[in-house]
Amino acid sequence: MKKLLMILAFAFLALPCLSTNAETVKNMGYISVNATETKEIVPNTANIIFSVETTDVDSKRASERNNQITSKIIAALKEELKSDKNANIQTRNFNLRPNYKTNKNTDETSIKNYTAVNSIVVKTTSVEKVSSLIDIAIKNNVSNVNGVSFTLENQDQYAEELSSQAIQKAKYLADKTALSLKQKVVGIKSIRINVYQQNANGVRLYKAASSPDVASANSTPIESGRIQLNASVDAEFYVK
Repeated sequence: MKKLLMILAFAFLALPCLSTNAETVKNMGYISVNATETKEIVPNTANIIFSVETTDVDSKRASERNNQITSKIIAALKEELKSDKNANIQTRNFNLRPNYKTNKNTDETSIKNYTAVNSIVVKTTSVEKVSSLIDIAIKNNVSNVNGVSFTLENQDQYAEELSSQAIQKAKYLADKTALSLKQKVVGIKSIRINVYQQNANGVRLYKAASSPDVASANSTPIESGRIQLNASVDAEFYVK
């Protein structure tokens, strides 16, 4: 809410020449316009989700083996990201489940073995290291790379600029529309601003190599692309 109020305040300051009188508003018509400004920006943050799966006939061994692999992967990732003071690595969604088998003769089910699943979530501002982070995880027996995404954090500096441009475009459209009707814009009835990100590449999913040696030959190709930041303005202007 604080950001929205700040942007709205900025929006009205950007149009100081417009004013209305409460007594005359009821005699005015108004026009509605929509304007959008877009800017493509190189992302400054990457998010990667890995998963480790281990299976054993003994639930304790399945869990312990999972913990060993997960700990080893996290240690290797931290070493790679030791220069990134903003990096964050954590585990989440640990799950230990039984796997069942069915006797074809009796249709009875029994536990075949147990599978432990753990997720490792990595957030880093070292976007250029995403490929090496994936390779390191694969070499250390990660089971899957479940998701890779790129985002733009601290977007306020761009949001303010785009909002101002979108507001001016909306005002320009309103002026042109009013002129075609032989009227002029004399005030603001309402204004709504929405700033949002759009990643053109979306989330890319990967299956870990079946052997750690596979990753040593070629680095996993990852392209961050660009984040599309949009500022959309819906405005209503009084005309007379």
